[in-house]
Amino acid sequence: MIELRVVLIDVIPFYRHVSDALKDLDELQLLVKTYGGIDIVRIIQHRTAPDKATFIGSGKVQELVQIVKKEHINHIIINSIVQPTQLFNLTQALLSVNPYIQVWDRIDLILNIFDKHAQSAEAKLQIEIARMRHMKFRIYGLGGTLLSRQAGGIGTRGIGETNIERMRRHFKKQIKKKEEELEKLTAQRQRQLIRRKENGIKTISIIGYTNAGKTSLFNLLTGKKNEVKDALFVTLDSSVGSLIKNNPQGSKNPEGLVNVVVSDTIGFIQNLPPSLIDSFKSTLLESIGAEIILHIIDVSDQKVEEKIKTVEEITNQLGIATKKQIFVFNKIDKLNNEMPGLINRLREKYSNFLPQFISVKTSQGIGGLKESLLKMI
Repeated sequence: MIELRVVLIDVIPFYRHVSDALKDLDELQLLVKTYGGIDIVRIIQHRTAPDKATFIGSGKVQELVQIVKKEHINHIIINSIVQPTQLFNLTQALLSVNPYIQVWDRIDLILNIFDKHAQSAEAKLQIEIARMRHMKFRIYGLGGTLLSRQAGGIGTRGIGETNIERMRRHFKKQIKKKEEELEKLTAQRQRQLIRRKENGIKTISIIGYTNAGKTSLFNLLTGKKNEVKDALFVTLDSSVGSLIKNNPQGSKNPEGLVNVVVSDTIGFIQNLPPSLIDSFKSTLLESIGAEIILHIIDVSDQKVEEKIKTVEEITNQLGIATKKQIFVFNKIDKLNNEMPGLINRLREKYSNFLPQFISVKTSQGIGGLKESLLKMI
């Protein structure tokens, strides 16, 4: 297997400090690690706006050519959603030093991670649709490149259609076909949700920023053993399990199952385009139909409040922001001297969301969280 050797690139306005941009690249680096690569070089460029032709400008392109050659780089990843012509031109400039070079934007990387982690037919379909939608818009922006040449020839009528027009039509047909397949699976899931409600079963849905500890909490609440990794987007398929009322630490026979289902769903991340969220609406039906939302938050994260805001923006898009929510601040075991002050501030600021402070690693606070959930139910 070829080792992924990556250059991470970000373009920032002049008023932003490089140290802030480096923090942003930390998340991109985690995405690269999840995909199985290592970042060799980070390039941060101050510009008023990204270069229209290559995103980073001709001078940086030449610098990048030398880095690709010297460090044997095979992937360039840009921390932004990049225009098709910019990706095309940048790729063309690097082909002379590596004919197999891949130039991706942030969404390309996320989609490739999704591909790697998808297990169910539903998740795979959602990813195919998301990828085709992403590529469709990319094709629309490639006018004036090699792809825009006409495909007509001897024996054809008129001057023929362009390659881009043919690809647009192909993607349109394929997207429609995959969407029809997904609709059938979505209808099955909706019927399950309706039957659950008819039987008086309540649903608690766990949401949150990716890698905040959603699956670990799900396992503690249900006694399940879903895979947990220190990586982003490990969970793509929604999982459900019955809430365990009493599960003493170390017990092999949890008791006290209640008539409540807990669901674990895909994690969120900043700068996700609406089209990508829309592709995963089927998986997120568990959250949309839930009576209670558990928003799990990594309290040890330096950007804790920024990430809360990101998740709130997505819940608004999904139409679930007005549901009953509990903010569950996880990883309190990682806090040291600052814990009392931070917890008091967060408890006061988010008092409307009945904040709970837990550690899924040590099980601290899990009993109190279950009591709060049972009272709300």
